[in-house]
Amino acid sequence: MKYQREQDYIVQEIKRIYAKYAEHGIDNVSQKTQFDLVTNIDIGIEKELTESILKAFPNDKIHGEETSSTQEIVGRTWTIDPIDGTCNMSGNLPLYGVQCALLEKGEIVFAVIYLPHFGETMVAEKGCGCFLNGKRVEVKHNGTLNNALVSFGDYPHYKTPDVAQRQHAAIGHMFTKIAKIRMFGAACIDFAFVAAGRTDGTVVITRNLWDIAPGMLMCQEAGAVLTNLDGQPYKFGDNGVVASATKELSQLIAQAFALRR
Repeated sequence: MKYQREQDYIVQEIKRIYAKYAEHGIDNVSQKTQFDLVTNIDIGIEKELTESILKAFPNDKIHGEETSSTQEIVGRTWTIDPIDGTCNMSGNLPLYGVQCALLEKGEIVFAVIYLPHFGETMVAEKGCGCFLNGKRVEVKHNGTLNNALVSFGDYPHYKTPDVAQRQHAAIGHMFTKIAKIRMFGAACIDFAFVAAGRTDGTVVITRNLWDIAPGMLMCQEAGAVLTNLDGQPYKFGDNGVVASATKELSQLIAQAFALRR
């Protein structure tokens, strides 16, 4: 594997750094935005993981949620989401994780998602498959719409109210077409569960690469259909990303988002 060195290093460092801050626990929670929180764990993990990556790969760049979100994606750039699902973590819900992706020449080439409370590490390299705790995984190829389980990301708030309305309309349409709808509150869970064949699809509405880049590669390498909300091939900057286990489900989600309420 071309990125074996990166994989070995970043998986080890994510686990080490997370354990360090998790053991100490949350001692500072602040309001990052009107509807979002940040903790000492988020800030500490991103700071130390950034320092660690740049020590091992000094020519790389960091595009992290808490401290370097304005860094452009150029050359070799790592996305860092130190805790994806901070509100879950701060509420003692185990649905959260640490995730990173490496982009090179504008492509996502390697990614890792670490779900500490599940004891699971998911890694993917472009063209090499998706692996959960060392075992290759694939999406649920034989699912049917009437048995499908689809997760939606949190509703976008003040930045894109029109997209939130589209999501509301889409959910209203889809709940009569599929078995179950879920909202886990963390993109790492949404994407990892699709890639591992636990759910059939997910819709994550955000443009933040630290949220979506790792999971997009996981799902792509596990065989998912990736599109934007309109059913077209996803490109950076689109309002949202959809990962579906089957073309039939992908088409249904695109039809649902074509509605207006």
